[in-house]
Amino acid sequence: MTSTCHNVPVGPDHILQRLKAIRDARMRVLALVEGFGQGDPATWVEALEAIVSRSHRMDDPDALEALEAITHAAGDPGLAYETRKQMYVAASERGMTAIARLFLSASPTVVPEAQLKKQLAPERPLKPRGRPLTLGERKALARTHRREQLLLLIRDPHPDVIGILLENPHVTEAEIVRISASRPAVPETLAKIAAHPRWSVRHAVKRSLVLNPATPLADAIRIVTTLRTAELAELAQDPSLPEALRRHAAELHAAMTRRPQA
Repeated sequence: MTSTCHNVPVGPDHILQRLKAIRDARMRVLALVEGFGQGDPATWVEALEAIVSRSHRMDDPDALEALEAITHAAGDPGLAYETRKQMYVAASERGMTAIARLFLSASPTVVPEAQLKKQLAPERPLKPRGRPLTLGERKALARTHRREQLLLLIRDPHPDVIGILLENPHVTEAEIVRISASRPAVPETLAKIAAHPRWSVRHAVKRSLVLNPATPLADAIRIVTTLRTAELAELAQDPSLPEALRRHAAELHAAMTRRPQA
């Protein structure tokens, strides 16, 4: 988004128009990553808050699509640390805590090390009494079109295997939901799904990721920001969710249901 330079004002309408002209989802994210680094952080976070509000209050399809790109860009590994910090500080100074959280990158460890080591073991059978397969063998099988093998492979917790399955055209949304909801799960695996341009925008996948305790908190916060206002109230009251995630949902819900000033 090269037009978002320091001397060019960035407003919500400008951002929506620019993103609408970019049809590829990944390119929209990259344009925002570039724009975050070029524009004034204060102007950016004010525009982002306006887009979040518009997507919830007006059910604006352009704003909803832009919000998907914004949440992905905020968590993109290509976003420079200094830019991420500046956006976080600018939002925090203006009391925009929900916007500030979008730029968090670190998440607390929620999976015991012993469990993670077992799930990431180099060899794993597809069936309980089957021959243990190496990671390379399982990655090769993840490219298959055979339904019986795909149904076995979606149980594999390894992020390298799931990363290939996410690109397999024979895998269905229902199967990605099963992976997203699997317990125990590897946080890195769930983070791959949360970042995937095709699957991360599916509502059922989002719900499964948010409700999975292994999903990294930073990813869950960005996903919750894109959910429907009615769901925010539900999630804010869910005792099974981390307190920080419930607080984020509650703040978003309060902001979106607050009567606009005349």
